[in-house]
Formats: sequence, structure tokens, C-alpha cells
Amino acid sequence: MLSGFEREFGMGVGAPMSGQHPPSVFFLFVDGIGLGDDGPANPFSSCELTGFLDLSGGSGWVSDRHEPVTEAHRTFRCIDARLGVDGLPQSGTGQSTLFTGVNCAALAGRHWGPFPHSSSRPILASQSLFARLGPEHAAFANAYPERFFRLSAERNRWSTTTRCCLDAGVTIRTLDHLRSGEAIAADLTGQGLARVAETRVEPVSEAQAARAIAGLCVRHAFVAAEFFHTDKAGHAQDMEAAIRCLNSLDRFLQALATALDWSRTTLVLTSDHGNMEDLSVRTHTLHPVPLLAYGAGATRFASIEDLTGVAPAILDVLGRNPA
Repeated sequence: MLSGFEREFGMGVGAPMSGQHPPSVFFLFVDGIGLGDDGPANPFSSCELTGFLDLSGGSGWVSDRHEPVTEAHRTFRCIDARLGVDGLPQSGTGQSTLFTGVNCAALAGRHWGPFPHSSSRPILASQSLFARLGPEHAAFANAYPERFFRLSAERNRWSTTTRCCLDAGVTIRTLDHLRSGEAIAADLTGQGLARVAETRVEPVSEAQAARAIAGLCVRHAFVAAEFFHTDKAGHAQDMEAAIRCLNSLDRFLQALATALDWSRTTLVLTSDHGNMEDLSVRTHTLHPVPLLAYGAGATRFASIEDLTGVAPAILDVLGRNPA
């Protein structure tokens, strides 16, 4: 039986069409999810994740039920987040590695987070996907409230993604972009954002968020979005919040089936380190992280072994020399 994605795009007999339109990549970065053991401490074991499983071709998002998949339109595998450095992987060096292809943990001599390490800053400024592609071709989809800009500027402490955007001249989107359908909330619906913003935020559905992403993918070759509530749920050891995150992400992934133009778009989903897949601990984990690529460029991700391979593969899909 064909998955929901395959029924939409006729993929049961081959790969998505390619070459008819300029390629685009939607990079969905989900913070703090690894491929962990099946069991009561893993929220992936407690959810019926139709969207996740459609994308992965039925291969499980827990280690016990995971089988690597390489097909014409789909790659699903686990990749290393430890990067040859002792200790628990952290967000600052892991995300910097994901967005540049440079082993920033090795460069710093340790895992570091949550903000970029000082040794990563020049690398982010010159070699991030945003810097390589520029503001004409790259977009960061997340919208932030005014208080985020105020506090980040006061402390000069920006997240990896927003630091990349600042350095590359890529717009960091505001609530005005969210209201006009040109951005998404970090929690997709805006319900969480509404609790911390200092002005009114009207919640939307995951399907509306998917349509906003589709619009950005029409106008930009590379669109990135960051979902960090998974990492928050992991640190809080909050199973209820973790399941809410996964169900919302699943609805979003299902909505992408009809929202994105699969003749030109490749979806890439991965993470920076494990965390939420083991709620028996409050810390990050040593588990590998999932790497899912779906669309015309999916086979470019089939040989990736660790976080350093993601950015070069994205540039390859877009026809940019990653060297």
C-alpha cells in the first residue's frame, strides 16, 4: 500500500520529477531528538506518527524498529552527533556543524552550548548555508517576538540560526511576518509563542504553517525552520509535552504532502543531538540522530555518516559547489 505522500505524488513507481524547475530545499531542524531504544521513556514509542512513518517508508523512529532506507526519493538513516569528541553533544557546536559542514566540536576541542562557541563564530560568518547562499536565495522561516530581539541584543547572545542570519544579512522574521503568512512560529501553531509574546498572537493550524513554508520555498532556494520545543520537553522530562510536540510535528509533516511542490523541493529533517528520546534522564544523550531526506534530491544524503555531511549535501542538491 502506498503512503499518503506516495499517493499524492505518484511515487510508488519511481522518484519525483526533477529538472523541470529550479531545485529548493526545506531544512526542518528539530532540536534534541535521537534514535533511542523502544520503551516507556521514549515518546516515539507512544505515538502513532503517520507523517513520520510515511516519510521514512515505514522504518521506525526508534532504534529497535529502524532500518536504513535508500530509495530514489527517500533516504532515512541515523547519523553520528558525537563528532569524535568526548562528552555529551551540545546545541552550540552541533548546530554550528549542521549549518556549516565544519566539525565545530573538534574545532572548539569540546562540545559547547547552547550558544555558538567563540571558535565557531568566524565559521558561521563565512561558511554557513545562509552565508553561502545569501539573502536572495536563503530564508529562515521562524518568527520571533520583540522581546527576543531586545534580550539577544542586550546580551549579544544569539542562537546559532539567528547568528547565521545576522552575519549573512538574512532577515530574522518578526510577528508581522507571522501575521502575513510569511513565517511560522517555532511551535508551528503559535500557541506557545502566544504565551511569551508581549503582543497578541493568533494561533494557526499545522496545515497553515505548512502552506507558509510552501510559499517561502517558491521564493527561496533554501528555507530553514527550527523546532526547539522537543529539546525543552526532553530537559523537563515531560512526557505529555513531548507527545504534544511529536503529534504537532506529525500533523505538520502530513500537511507538507499537499503543500510542497515535490517536482523541485527536497525536505531534509535532522537534529543536533539526542535528548527527548530518553526521558529517564534530564541531559542530552549519546544516541545517533535521525536524518530524513525526501524528494528529488534525497539520494544525495545516502552516504552521510555524521552532522558534517548535511550542509554539503544541501548545497549539492541546490547545484552549489560545497567546497
